[in-house]
Amino acid sequence: NHLMVLGLLVFEATVHRHQLYYRLHNDLKPPPFSIIFQGITRQHLDHGILPCIKYFINFFYYKFGLEISLIVAVNVIGQRMDFYALFHSCALLAVLSRRRRKAVGEVWPKYCCFTAGLMVLQYLLCIGIPPALCVYPWRTALEPLTSNVIKWFYMPDFAMRPDPMFIFDHLLLLCSSLQWQVFEEENRAAVRLLAGDNVEISRSLDPCSFNQFIPVDNFLHCCYLDMVKVFVFSYFFWLVLCLIFITGTTRINIFCLGYLVACFYFMLFGGSVLMQPVRYILRLWDWLIGYTCFVIAMKNLLS
Repeated sequence: NHLMVLGLLVFEATVHRHQLYYRLHNDLKPPPFSIIFQGITRQHLDHGILPCIKYFINFFYYKFGLEISLIVAVNVIGQRMDFYALFHSCALLAVLSRRRRKAVGEVWPKYCCFTAGLMVLQYLLCIGIPPALCVYPWRTALEPLTSNVIKWFYMPDFAMRPDPMFIFDHLLLLCSSLQWQVFEEENRAAVRLLAGDNVEISRSLDPCSFNQFIPVDNFLHCCYLDMVKVFVFSYFFWLVLCLIFITGTTRINIFCLGYLVACFYFMLFGGSVLMQPVRYILRLWDWLIGYTCFVIAMKNLLS
C-alpha cells in the first residue's frame, strides 16, 4: 500500500512538472481552475452530449462536490457504526440545518477541522498507552466493560485493539477538503465565468415563471442531450419516490413508517407538488432529508 501511494505521488509530481515546463516553454498562462479539457465553459454545456460530458469532467466536483461529500459522510457513518459515527451524524445534521449553500460554506471550514481532529483522536486511540506504563480501568474494574461496549466506544484496549482502518475517514477528509477549496473558488469572478455560478434560485419564485430566468432554450427532443434532460427533469422525481418506497419496505420497523408516509404523500399529489412555490417544495424535501439524517443517527445509537 505504501508503494502504491508513493507511486501515485511520483506520477502526480511528474505530470505537474511536465505541465509547468510545457506552459513555460510555450508562454502559456495556467488556467484559473484545474481542468482537463481546455476551452470548455458553462456556455458549452447545452451544445450536445460530448460538450456536456467534457464540461462535467472538468467541473463535476465544482457543481456536485457538496453532495458527494455528504454521501461519503453517510457512508462513514454506515461503515463505522460506533460512538464516533454518532459524532459524524450530529455534524451532518448541523451542516444540513444551514440549508442554504452560502450558509453551509460558512461553516464548512469548521466541519473540515472537526473531521481532521476526529481522525487524529482515533489514531491516538489506536496507538494507546504502552502496557508497561499502566492498564486500562475498563478492563480491571470490579465490573469491567464488555468487549462490545469497548468496541462501540472505540476505546484503546490490550485484549482487542481498535480497528485501525481509516480509509473511509480519509475519503471524507479528502472530499471535504476539496469542497472547502470549491467554496473559496466559486467566489472568484474568473472561475464563475469559466464554470458558471452556484447561486441558488430564489425561494419566493413561482415554478410557472421559471422560463424567464433560465438562460438556455427550451428542449423538446432536438438532440440526444435534450432526451437526457427530459428524463432527468421529468422522471427523476418518480425515481426518487421509488427509492423512498424501497427504503420503507425492505425492513419492517418504526423508522420505515416515515418513509412510507412520505412516499404516499408525494404520490397522492403527484406532479402537482412540483408546481407549488419553491419555498413549499424545498420545505418538504428539507423535512425528508432531516428525517433521513435522524434515522441514521438513531440506528447508529441503537445498534
